[in-house]
Amino acid sequence: MRDYQEYNNKLFSRWAPIYDGFEIVLSDVRKKITQEINPVNKSVLDVATGTGSLAIALSSTAKKVVGIDLSSKMLEVAKRKKHAKNLSFLQMDASKLNFQDDEFDIVTISLGLHDMPQEIRSSVLEEVKRVLKKEGKLYILEYDRISNKLLNSCSSHLINVFESKYYLDFVNSDFLEYLSSFDFKLESKTNYLFGHLQFLTLTK
Repeated sequence: MRDYQEYNNKLFSRWAPIYDGFEIVLSDVRKKITQEINPVNKSVLDVATGTGSLAIALSSTAKKVVGIDLSSKMLEVAKRKKHAKNLSFLQMDASKLNFQDDEFDIVTISLGLHDMPQEIRSSVLEEVKRVLKKEGKLYILEYDRISNKLLNSCSSHLINVFESKYYLDFVNSDFLEYLSSFDFKLESKTNYLFGHLQFLTLTK
């Protein structure tokens, strides 16, 4: 865990000042998934919130949104942005959430799980399940494998140039099968950016 935290801090301290420049590529996807999540009058936990783009978008209609992240530098950027009174940002280890059982109606994790080693990722998902209310929704936006093997190999190695050291293991794994071990019910899967991203809706 200590090695992971040190690696995470170094990685995102470097990316924090320019991270929102890459968010432009995801702006349309963010709009679409925000509409699909539709958190009207719901309590939302945004895990691995980064610079807070999704959390801020969700706060326009949600009752409460809490965005958490390990990286203080990413959170500094998030806190500088204009946001509503129902939105807060906290530095927190998602594998040891400081929240009560069944506290949130919705949990979102956007492009965060691939930046974690599997043992940390599993702990995070167990914690997410704990703090999510019964019948609560978990929304995950993550990388996906595309069907063309040659194109998938080329694109994944290109993406790996600027992604974390955990990315390749993640994208080459069977993520849906892995998720099934946590007993979430998969309701839907939608792909974006020519199949490179998958958006999953799951129920506790």
